[in-house]
Amino acid sequence: MSHATLQPEPSYHGQPVSVWTPWGALEQDLGEPGGKARAAAIAVCLAIFAAAFMDNLVHFVHVWTTDENYSHGFLVPLISLYFAVQAARRGPIPIQGGMIIGSCLLTCAMILRLITIPLPIPFLGDVAFLAGALGGFTLVMGRRALARYWFPILFLGFMIPLPIALYSRIASPLQLLASQAASTVMNATGVPVLCEGNHMTLPGGVQLFVAEACSGMRQLTGFLALTTAMAYLTLRPLWQRLAVMASALPIALSANIARVVLTGYIMHYCNARYASGAFHTIEGLLMMGFGLAMLSAFCWLLDQIPSRDARATTTDADGSPARQSEVKL
Repeated sequence: MSHATLQPEPSYHGQPVSVWTPWGALEQDLGEPGGKARAAAIAVCLAIFAAAFMDNLVHFVHVWTTDENYSHGFLVPLISLYFAVQAARRGPIPIQGGMIIGSCLLTCAMILRLITIPLPIPFLGDVAFLAGALGGFTLVMGRRALARYWFPILFLGFMIPLPIALYSRIASPLQLLASQAASTVMNATGVPVLCEGNHMTLPGGVQLFVAEACSGMRQLTGFLALTTAMAYLTLRPLWQRLAVMASALPIALSANIARVVLTGYIMHYCNARYASGAFHTIEGLLMMGFGLAMLSAFCWLLDQIPSRDARATTTDADGSPARQSEVKL
């Protein structure tokens, strides 16, 4: 004889909520006594938060529009919104707790923001903005909501520009690695190349310079965001998710090395003018496709490894049913 256990319906301030969404909770709140006052207080807090971090919002837009390495920044909030909508579709969730966690995150965010007044370091302010958004969400919506929506919020970290010093420390070794690896490949395939740092000399005195913009950082950040999103959406075992995320580095490096090699072949066998301008951009797009193909092949290899059925019913940290959709390349 089977028994069914009825779970209490999730509620917002004691009232049942059919499906948890920020706008649904707000609509429920406005219908309660004093709800409009609470909504007004939340709106005022959001306005204060936006005013406190207005410089960072302006900094985001400026970097996204002037630095090609972060032109993907405009897409990150839209992708995070997609993740949030998908999380909301997983069913109702009670709104409770979160006062301590939210207050701590907001306090840390404001301390970081105050530090940027005497030390104008945009990166610290950007991190403070992300911590403040996470803390404010937890304070208003509760820790159960944080357990479900933490990823869409933290995914916004991919829109934060790295400090110039840190970016250069990462890009410089990648430049040298791309130059040396490309030279090795070209020498092995019959094109003699002299590599001096990030300068490559081809037959006939043709010079090929691997600039910082061609270090592979753009591919690395793009593939890291992509593999992180895949690891979140897929129902693979944990170790496979971590492997997918870790594959971003070798895939991005391989794609960038292939781009440098292709550029060298074009300059040697065709004409140097086909390795710049619009042709160079097309090469970059082709190598992104090459990287996606490698990622697809890696995921296919993971699929060949026997494992327990990833489609088994599980629950999330907030107690709701786990994602039932699976993403494969």
